[in-house]
Amino acid sequence: MTTSLGRLPARRYWSDKLTRWVVALGGAGVIGAITLIFAYLLWVVGPIFVGGDIEAGAQVNVADRDPLLVDVSENGEVYLRLSRDGIVEFYSAASGAPIAGFDLGLQLVRAQRVYPTVDLYALVDHEHNMVLVQTRYVVSFVEGERKLTPSLTFPYGQGALQLPPHEQLDAYLNEDELMLATASGTELTLHYFRNANPGAPLRQPRLVQLNAQHEIDHVFLGPRNGWIYLINRQGDIEILDIKPLSAITRLFQGRLTPAGENLAAIDSLLGRYALVTAESGGLVKQWSIFNDSIGTRLEPIRNFELDNTAERFVLEPRRKGFAAVDAQGTVTLLYPTSGRKIAQFDAGLAPQAPMAISPRSNLLISAPTANTLSTLNLDNKHPEISFSTLWQEVWYEGYQEPIYSWQSSSADNDFEPKFSLTPLAFGTLKAAFYALLFAVPIAIMGAVYTAYFMAPQMRNWVKPGIEIMAALPTVILGFIGGLWLAPIIESNLSSVLAVFIVLPAALLIFAMTWSQLPDRVTVPMAGWYGLLVVPLIIAAVYLAFDLGPFLERHLFGGDSRAWFRDVLGLNYDQRNALVVGLIMGLAVIPTIFSIAEDAIYGVPQHLTNGSLALGATPWQTLTRVVLLTASPGIFSAVMIGMGRAVGETMIVLMATGNTPLMDFNIFEGMRTFAANIAVELPESEVDSSHYRILFLAALVLFILTFLLNTFAEVVRQRLRERYGSL
Repeated sequence: MTTSLGRLPARRYWSDKLTRWVVALGGAGVIGAITLIFAYLLWVVGPIFVGGDIEAGAQVNVADRDPLLVDVSENGEVYLRLSRDGIVEFYSAASGAPIAGFDLGLQLVRAQRVYPTVDLYALVDHEHNMVLVQTRYVVSFVEGERKLTPSLTFPYGQGALQLPPHEQLDAYLNEDELMLATASGTELTLHYFRNANPGAPLRQPRLVQLNAQHEIDHVFLGPRNGWIYLINRQGDIEILDIKPLSAITRLFQGRLTPAGENLAAIDSLLGRYALVTAESGGLVKQWSIFNDSIGTRLEPIRNFELDNTAERFVLEPRRKGFAAVDAQGTVTLLYPTSGRKIAQFDAGLAPQAPMAISPRSNLLISAPTANTLSTLNLDNKHPEISFSTLWQEVWYEGYQEPIYSWQSSSADNDFEPKFSLTPLAFGTLKAAFYALLFAVPIAIMGAVYTAYFMAPQMRNWVKPGIEIMAALPTVILGFIGGLWLAPIIESNLSSVLAVFIVLPAALLIFAMTWSQLPDRVTVPMAGWYGLLVVPLIIAAVYLAFDLGPFLERHLFGGDSRAWFRDVLGLNYDQRNALVVGLIMGLAVIPTIFSIAEDAIYGVPQHLTNGSLALGATPWQTLTRVVLLTASPGIFSAVMIGMGRAVGETMIVLMATGNTPLMDFNIFEGMRTFAANIAVELPESEVDSSHYRILFLAALVLFILTFLLNTFAEVVRQRLRERYGSL
């Protein structure tokens, strides 16, 4: 039975048609899956490139009192207002209704949060008595509804500390060390409390008094009570080293503003390693302290240009971002690390009004009048991300110059996240380069020999054996490389380097000697040379390891690693690019070998026979006919091997130091995109900046492999067009 066209049997016709549909659907499925993966990555990554925003929030009517301090609870459900008459009030953010109130019985003149604890406050009355107060929020459920109950505690007892008359105050709690700094005129008094544990009353402080070189209008304790900033309105600054208190020394003395110009505003960022200052004309500077061979210095590392002069800074309690408020009441959100001016809003706020940003940095609360609390909603989820922080050098606090750095986590809240993808991209390409440097010559030359010179009987054993190596789990190779090979190379570096000289020299000498032997010896062994060189390879490696100690003594002065470090400036890590190149090369060799060998073996026999019949030697035939004809397949093999090396995870994870270095040194490690994602994604907080940047790394890796494969296909097609007609 035939079809209506009378050409094919019906069974053949429907079989071909079904096959065509299955293949088409399979191809469409692959394209669809890749598109969905790309779309999902974009969906996760997209929010980090969306700018921030500020919107007017709620306004709560409160009792008519003179506000001194305002704050917000962790989850933004409760507003806090502290008045100058010592009344602490809590209001519901949802309804504006009062929840609780406490009367401290004090007439207050100053209140500030004690860094870095968010809900611990230092309160000072008009007689210079200070008390530490802490707010707590207890969660309970009443008839199935969640209820938040605020409370007020005195973690160090209700006894007030008598302070000397002062105009400026700063407080810093570093674990169990509490430091208070009070200043009046040029006089500075430091109150140091050791073992300041909550629940135990503060013991008698250690007092230190000294005089500054100028009037003190602003005082900020440095990180971990290590130093102190003393600043006046004219911008003169003095930095003192206060550890130990018995030997206070001056670290730096200078100026923050141009001559003749006063400071409009100043504050210290989270961690207190950096200051932000405002000058007339809208210029905001970030200053960072440096220690080098010259000494300690304070220099500006970043500038922001605002429309008007900032008169007040409001700091984020858990990030290094801040809001600048000018005389017109315009609020501008800024983030130092990324150098971004995130959003601006004309809120009509008076700069002198009490203000605070919530712990989650999504709300700014203020007390614009004596009987209202006003909020601004801040959409500012990923301020630390910009093109410059991802791909360019960034000047981080305390660093001598702008650098590329990936350091996404730390044990310290003062930490400044570093999200540069450049070291990861560099590490990915570095690992792939050294792997291909080792794998490509061996794989391609092995493929040439196996397909063109090897005896068929031997090829039937060698080719499947090498292809089976491709199924070896990479975690096993990484385990072998990191725990077995890396220590061997470290202990026998000279011997390993000698292998790269002795082995090629031994093979070259053997080949030259073999070519001089008579035909009665060489012809019977044609196609079986591979077996002959196996003992030679083993002997050459053994000889290189015996030669290693001699080279160690006479070339490297007894310590090759020290010689590379001192003479060439190359540091040595046990798990390094050399280990990765060898181990990942073993993983890539089977892929490149198999595809290249098939391409060479598939060259039509009549082309080879025709070339030989015309008088060409086997080598001329190989180089001018076989390799050119097979070049599309060989190039595809190399590019597929490169794709495998770029996307490898377990080997680079286990066989390198996994450190994001920007150094091409073969004796140092690296961190790749794939390894970084595998290590950090399980530990990252969902929807955080860190989480989304890891997905961005996956997207970059996806695009990189896509571009590599596209380039490979274009080159392969052109090679096929050029040499396919041979």
